[in-house]
Formats: sequence, structure tokens, C-alpha cells
Amino acid sequence: MKIIKSKKLLGMVMVGALALPVAGYAATTNIDAVAEFLTAITLGNEQNMDFGTVEFSAAPAAGSTASLGTDGNIAYAGVFSGLGTGTAGSVDITAGTNGQTVEVFCDQTATMTDGSGASIDVAGIEVVAEGGEGAYGTGSACNGTGGAAATNLVLNVGTLDTFVFGGQVDGSTAASFVAGSYSTGNAGGDDIQIDVFYQ
Repeated sequence: MKIIKSKKLLGMVMVGALALPVAGYAATTNIDAVAEFLTAITLGNEQNMDFGTVEFSAAPAAGSTASLGTDGNIAYAGVFSGLGTGTAGSVDITAGTNGQTVEVFCDQTATMTDGSGASIDVAGIEVVAEGGEGAYGTGSACNGTGGAAATNLVLNVGTLDTFVFGGQVDGSTAASFVAGSYSTGNAGGDDIQIDVFYQ
């Protein structure tokens, strides 16, 4: 009898042991939320790239160029000639966070038309930060809005941070070319897109 009671007691102890919760261990940590708030970049005071009056002595072709530097001076080659001065394109950064670096992305080419089917391209568009203007070929090449940044600038808003643009009228791109007033804003034209982002 005592043996039977001992077996029952041992069975009850084992069942009780299985019903008890098993102790578990967990690691705990914390993370922070952080953000840097920057004033949204805004652009303004756009100045169109203006080649002025360009004369041509024959149908433009390869080797005929009018090259506008970021300093506003124009060099001619081939059938093109003119007064030698124009207006470089430019855009101001009118708002942003001082001390931050921004990058500029810009189209490599643009298409000017007379609005009636004739066209010619501005190629090799380049850019400098204001203060670095020079003859055509001394600026940083625009790589397209989806390419690499052409140049950068540390913002000092209040002094009107400015990017300045030059480019080259390329006679090899002329199509149905006739005398007239050409613009990227005419029907069939393609203007110069400029994007500025914080680095």
C-alpha cells in the first residue's frame, strides 16, 4: 500500500511540474527618431540664354558654331558671325538653408525652332556658380537631369546664389534652316531643364 501511495504522489508531482510556466528571456533596446529640417529650395529670376543676332553666309553644317560663354562672350566658326556678345542664361536660388551644399543638374542640349518646322540645337550646355564666369568651354558640362551633378554651391541665401549657363549653337543639327527668330519656346522647341537639390 505504501508503495502504491508513493507512486501516486510521484505522479502528482510530475503533472504539477509540467503545468508550471517555463521562464523566458528577451533582449530590449530603444531607437531614436531623428530628422534634419531644411528650408525648401526655390528658384527664380530666370534669365534666358540669348545669342543675339547671328548671321550666316550659307546653310549651317558641321563646323559652324556660335559658342556663348558664361561670361556672355560669343565665339563664331564656319558660316556664323556676329557682334561677339550675348547674354548667358542664369537662375537664382531665392530660398534655402545657409551653409548647405546644393547640386545643379541640367540638360545637355536644347532645341530652338522658328515655329514653322526649321530647327537648330544648342549643344554642350555648361554651368558655373556666379563668380566663375568665363569663355565657352571653361564651365562644367551639364550631364542631363538624370545624370551626374554638373557642379555644386554652398548656399549663402540673401546674397542671391546664382548659377550661370552657356552653350553652343551647333550647325550640324540644323534642319530645314531658314532665316528667322528661333527660340526653345516656339512650337517644336525643347528648353533647358535645371534641377537643384541638396547634396
